[in-house]
Amino acid sequence: MVESINSVLLKGREMPILRMFDFIQEKLGEWFYKWRKKANETFHGVSVWGEEEMTKKMDLARKMFVFNFDSILFRINSEGIEFIVDLNKRTCDCLEFQIDELPCPHAIAVINKRYLQKSDYCSNWYSKETWLKTYEGYVNTVGDKKSWDISQNVQSKITKPPDVEILQGRRQIKRHIPATELVH
Repeated sequence: MVESINSVLLKGREMPILRMFDFIQEKLGEWFYKWRKKANETFHGVSVWGEEEMTKKMDLARKMFVFNFDSILFRINSEGIEFIVDLNKRTCDCLEFQIDELPCPHAIAVINKRYLQKSDYCSNWYSKETWLKTYEGYVNTVGDKKSWDISQNVQSKITKPPDVEILQGRRQIKRHIPATELVH
């Protein structure tokens, strides 16, 4: 994740420090607005990503055979391999349902057979409400220096820049990749 953010903010790294902070703030503000808007526009009970993940699993689920043990416990036959799905416990023998907290293809096969809503079997982390809460905040601007309200005891302090040895030569732009990190 950090590498993705670094690649987007690469342009800002060459700027003076205050302008770089403004650039980062503007970029974060854009992202929050974009995702907040997308979350508000969705008609699903889960995030767009969650819905897309479940849609990808639909083709696999359609090819499976579902057998009832009772109203909540099911045996799924997928290409000769059998899995047990428990909708109440939200478990499947493949463990994907438990790990991702999102229905696996076997659980989707059961949910479809019972005409239930897939979103009812997703973790709250994938819900539209959680998605909206994630981006409900705003990235506030610092504002013009003249509008700052700085207390007198802070203004009276003298802050000096740190002692830094200025190295000769051109400044490195790309980071050093340690030997322990794989290069693709």
